Amino acid sequence: MPNARRVLKFAALFVGLVVAGLAVFVATFKPKARAASTAVVERTPERIERGRYLVEHVLGCMDCHSNHDLTRFAGPAVGPAGGGGECLGKEGGAPGRVCSPNITPDPETGIGRWTDGEIMRAIREGIDKDGKGLFPMMPYTEYRALGDEDLNAVIAYLRGLPPARNAVADSQIDFPVSFFVKMAPRPVEGVVTAPAPSDRIAYGKYLSKVSGCEFCHTPVDGKHQPIAGRLFAGGHEFKGPGGVLRSANITPHATGIGARDEAAFVGLFKAFDIAPGDLPEVKPEAFTNMPWLTRAKMTEADLGAIHAYLRTVPAVDHAVEKRPLPTLPARAGTPAAPATPPANP
Repeated sequence: MPNARRVLKFAALFVGLVVAGLAVFVATFKPKARAASTAVVERTPERIERGRYLVEHVLGCMDCHSNHDLTRFAGPAVGPAGGGGECLGKEGGAPGRVCSPNITPDPETGIGRWTDGEIMRAIREGIDKDGKGLFPMMPYTEYRALGDEDLNAVIAYLRGLPPARNAVADSQIDFPVSFFVKMAPRPVEGVVTAPAPSDRIAYGKYLSKVSGCEFCHTPVDGKHQPIAGRLFAGGHEFKGPGGVLRSANITPHATGIGARDEAAFVGLFKAFDIAPGDLPEVKPEAFTNMPWLTRAKMTEADLGAIHAYLRTVPAVDHAVEKRPLPTLPARAGTPAAPATPPANP
């Protein structure tokens, strides 16, 4: 009997040491990271203008880092651009509380004291100023593909935003997700070059990656990994103010965008190139997560390149329940209001 008690005591001690060791490992584990670049971006007029276009329309930075009027369809941005402030909690499907930070140059509440290299590292590698991993709601896994010159343009534009003094709460991620988040970041090695716009298919693929088309329109499994064979097939679920929203199939199948030629595809976006005040008021159940307002101001050439690329991806038979789009007023300069499409793309 004494021997049995001794064995149990040693077993308990062993288990305690293992648990303590795991706790220390989890607490001290750091994401893969490299030192931030010491590069300083030259703010040329061309870079600033390219950065404006990328930040405000292609990458959709302000879709997450600004507040929104959720009483109008597509949620037009309100308040200081880039000031952050909105938090997503468990009711919205977050594993805790995820808040979008202030990305204006305010030195106290924004990124005014970050170096250019630290901002670059956060955008493409998911590591903040203090070396901590960012929750991948910040789409750095997609922004890894962002070309070096486009990244420089983004930095140049962000540096010129009006500083907004707005302290935002820190994100608080529940365990064990908080641990797995540390595994998502990884350094970008070597030169990253964006395809030339003249190569429409390659450039369309690039835009569909960095603008979030691939992420939002590809369904994921229980581990949030893309489902094989379902690239762009829709069905990725998002919790919204009116319930669960599912992204549309945008493959060239009949259940996707098979019936939409380039003009119809581009026109669907451009129908939302209207004043925010002209957007119809909606109830939560009629809301959408699709960033129509920012993407509507992408150039027709860039939207056409995305369409050209989507025509090359495998067609997937996957019907997704769609919410009808609202009736929209005519765009400025057009003789009549555009026909309202029957459903989301």
